[in-house]
Amino acid sequence: MEGKQSQESIQATEESSQHIRDHTDWLLAGWKQQRPDLDFSPIAIMTRLERLQSHLQAEVGATFERFGLTAPSFSVIATLRRAGPPYQRTQRALMDALQLTSGTISVRIDRLEKNGIVARLPDPNDQRGVLVRLSEKGLRLFDQIAPLHLANEERLLAALNQEQREQLATLLRTLLLSFEPLDPEDPQHPAHWLGASLAPAHIAHKMRRAAGLPEVPGLLIQSVAVPGPAEAAGLHEGDLIIAANGQEIRSLENLDEQLSAIGQAELKLDILRGEKHLSVSLKPGLRPK
Repeated sequence: MEGKQSQESIQATEESSQHIRDHTDWLLAGWKQQRPDLDFSPIAIMTRLERLQSHLQAEVGATFERFGLTAPSFSVIATLRRAGPPYQRTQRALMDALQLTSGTISVRIDRLEKNGIVARLPDPNDQRGVLVRLSEKGLRLFDQIAPLHLANEERLLAALNQEQREQLATLLRTLLLSFEPLDPEDPQHPAHWLGASLAPAHIAHKMRRAAGLPEVPGLLIQSVAVPGPAEAAGLHEGDLIIAANGQEIRSLENLDEQLSAIGQAELKLDILRGEKHLSVSLKPGLRPK
């Protein structure tokens, strides 16, 4: 068994000698040999994200453990501190900000309250509501931990220079925006200037596959406002936006970049309606600056 692994490692090294190999490179080389008919390229990202998360969580958690806290507990403290004086938020607002269930946020607050880090207060604007306020002890604790935590995170990113960090942050933001819901009340929300709601690329893939259509990267139009720019351009529910002004569209950021480039000029969109390729011109609505 060891001999076989060594042989695979040697072969993989010969196939990929341009960079230092990590565990994921070894996995990819093995699968390339065993199942060359399958595309394992997503592993290059997904497996590395998973492995990085485990390393980073352990390193970050060590700082909080020194103060008897966990990373999730510190998230509550940081959210309250970020709210500004008097450093309080409703329990519901905390739940939404941290994307937690009511039961999970209650447990976290219970632990922090028991240690005198936060206090629960009645909400004067809601008889059944509760305000959670950071105590003086909590404020002092934040001031102790935050510099150490940030210095630790800086250390963990030391392998990347500033340009690489900005590039990675941009790519992660683009990917996260395709999973995290956008606030429809935000004036920058695409619905305000496009007049249509859009599903991200991974949802578009899933919906087109279910309909027996080719899985082409793009943004899927889920609904069209009437009246609105999308409706005036002749866009329909189910249309897939695949390009704008000749540039491939895979994310909302791609589309936003093209809209920012043209200002109030017309946007030329390439779409797929089913399997039929169409080109339309869209005059976007006024976007806030």
